[in-house]
Amino acid sequence: MSSIYLYCLSGPACVAVVKQLAEQKEAGIDDISPLLTLEIGGIVAVIGEVDAGEFNEQNLQSMEWVGQRAYRHAALVEKIMGSSSVLPVRFGTLFESTESLTRLLTRHSERITEFLEKLRGKAEWSVKAYLDEERARSSVSAEDPAIQARIASMSSAPGARYMQQKQVDVMLDAALRVWVADQVRHMGEALAADAVDSAELRLLSSEQSGRPERMVSNGAFLLADSVLPAFRETLFALHAAGREGGLTLELKGPWPAYNFCPDLGVEN
Repeated sequence: MSSIYLYCLSGPACVAVVKQLAEQKEAGIDDISPLLTLEIGGIVAVIGEVDAGEFNEQNLQSMEWVGQRAYRHAALVEKIMGSSSVLPVRFGTLFESTESLTRLLTRHSERITEFLEKLRGKAEWSVKAYLDEERARSSVSAEDPAIQARIASMSSAPGARYMQQKQVDVMLDAALRVWVADQVRHMGEALAADAVDSAELRLLSSEQSGRPERMVSNGAFLLADSVLPAFRETLFALHAAGREGGLTLELKGPWPAYNFCPDLGVEN
């Protein structure tokens, strides 16, 4: 059964770009689904026609099937973002017909238009903070007088020293948690000062991030193009200040504003 696949919502300026992309076989989520637009009241929905049966539970549980199509979905939205403000939609968002999509656009037209206007000249950027645990523990230990005093008073007897070291480790774990929380809070406040909006996202495992260090902060920031140089300067200063303590900051973007979209009640 044929369904309407929604990539994103944008303004009329994107239509020419979509037409150019539609001529490329790899424009949509696969090589066979046509790439189209539907304009309602100045809002352009970038859509495709797909076989709804392909979006079954078995395929949606397949990393290979989802991964290839989700990548192409994201790449298309990013290309459109270069021509116009974009309200991105999650991978796999389907509508029974253009009529059902039209009803949604009509119902939320004011919110969509306001959001697209808000995004003019802006984009989402991500800032992730990673912690080198060994370096951080060494730094926190060296700067904490109570921990240093406890280390200095440790017994030379192996048994007693072992138990005392356990106590020091407990103190160090607690001090490290406080230090990391303070650093993350300070970084978030400093970076948010330049942002139109910001959001805290879930932390990723090392397997997900592809880095051996532990992720301690994952933030999204909606930034106007004009403040990006100042934001980068703030980020560089924070990175330099945290480096001795084992903190590394990573900036990536620009992205479509996935984490700042209004809730339109769209279910995939």
